Amino acid sequence: MRLLWCTLFIALCCGASLCAQTLRIAAAADLQQALPELIQAFRAKHPNASMEAVYGSSGNFVTQIVSGAPFDVFLSADMRYPDNLNAKGMTTAKPRRYAVGTLVVWVGKQTRTNVDDDDVKQMGLAVVNDPRIRRVAIANPAHAPYGERAKEALEAKNLWSAVQKRLVLADNVAQAAQFAQTLNVDAAVISLSLALTPAMQKSGSYAPIDRKLYAPLEQGIVALKRSSEPMLANEFVEYVCSLEGASILARYGFSQ
Repeated sequence: MRLLWCTLFIALCCGASLCAQTLRIAAAADLQQALPELIQAFRAKHPNASMEAVYGSSGNFVTQIVSGAPFDVFLSADMRYPDNLNAKGMTTAKPRRYAVGTLVVWVGKQTRTNVDDDDVKQMGLAVVNDPRIRRVAIANPAHAPYGERAKEALEAKNLWSAVQKRLVLADNVAQAAQFAQTLNVDAAVISLSLALTPAMQKSGSYAPIDRKLYAPLEQGIVALKRSSEPMLANEFVEYVCSLEGASILARYGFSQ
């Protein structure tokens, strides 16, 4: 009888462990639309897994992870940040590139009284210097990859000094998009993945920024060594980097 109770207790503990699998994900803000679908597709293959995603700027996440934040997986908008964690010995393997992001300039319809969609596409990034554009949002270049690349592009087009006093710095690229979509600013330099959302397409238009104007936005994923679910974390990394994962990401404006 005692052996039976011990066997049942072990079985119950193992079952509880399987049901309690929770993967905590730190994700770059440009993934707010794509990651939920990646998670849904992954959970279809791992029904016992629970996934919790937090979105923010990649630089801030590195600071949090180094300080002990209990994340299992980190998806960055720039490979340098997971590379940094790998150099510190905090990852289970070298980071892998899962996508390449695209930078766009977005302008709100209510701002563009005499600037139609074709003009935005023809002017491209130079539209931020139009006198009707009073304020422009970008993510903070100090810790957000899309903000850093936005600054690079503006400098390459000799626009940085012209717009610097009119810039509104957001904590991350999703917040920059939110500032624009809610008309707190007239234009924003954001990710294509966010510009493609229904809300952003309804309230404004965008034009891709020449990729020659900024360093590639190679985005990296890595499983963290302190993960309480190392096997599941590595399986999620593999899935995001798979052909199926790439197909999902492509629908949201990411390239490979």
